[in-house]
Amino acid sequence: MKTNKTAESRRLLHSVTEKYNGPEELDIRKDELKNGIREAEQAFIRPYPPGSRMLDIGCASGRLCFALARQGFNVTGIDVAGKQIDQARRHAQDENVDVTFLQYEMPTLPLPDGSFAAAFMGNVYCYVPHRASRIAFLDEVARVLVPDGEVFLSQTVLDSVLEGYEEICDDNHRRFAPDFETLEEGDGFVLGAPQYLHFFFADDLKAELAASPFQIVDPVMEDDRFNCVLRKRKGM
Repeated sequence: MKTNKTAESRRLLHSVTEKYNGPEELDIRKDELKNGIREAEQAFIRPYPPGSRMLDIGCASGRLCFALARQGFNVTGIDVAGKQIDQARRHAQDENVDVTFLQYEMPTLPLPDGSFAAAFMGNVYCYVPHRASRIAFLDEVARVLVPDGEVFLSQTVLDSVLEGYEEICDDNHRRFAPDFETLEEGDGFVLGAPQYLHFFFADDLKAELAASPFQIVDPVMEDDRFNCVLRKRKGM
């Protein structure tokens, strides 16, 4: 089962990479560049002085990275989608903005221990297959942060639209789920496509995060989005 779960995880992660390498997603993320930093993100970075090292996990084409760099931060953006990274690098060159962009393969981060003061994860956590692997991924995120490092996590949740996970088992789910034996409750697929996505209710998300090396600080629900700060536990 372990081997099968590992193989299926790779297939599910590959489906995410394929989605974000697609032309539609590239156009969406390119258009997002003009949006700059969001209010909640700005509030998170307020205590950090210019020059602090920031990591954007799942940076896509760099919306947040460029906004942070223009405020004087030392920024690295990473993403599983190589075409998003290529697009971000071209934009950085065109705009003469100093940002490091790296393509990586989940769940390992290609970064040294204790490299960053803070990190961002915006709708990224849902793309890691299997609960145990998601928590292990948070271990990896904790590894690359300084001892008092923090993560601003933002994740879409189901609370405002559904009452139970069984409601995600629509025709789309029934079409693609039989190809996998290791799917867990909440696992599903993007509407009309075979791209993997884990659906959360806020309480289940908080339970997973509480099992990680982080403590949850300042949780906020905004419509269908759960925002919080994850602070490394002492001694981690």
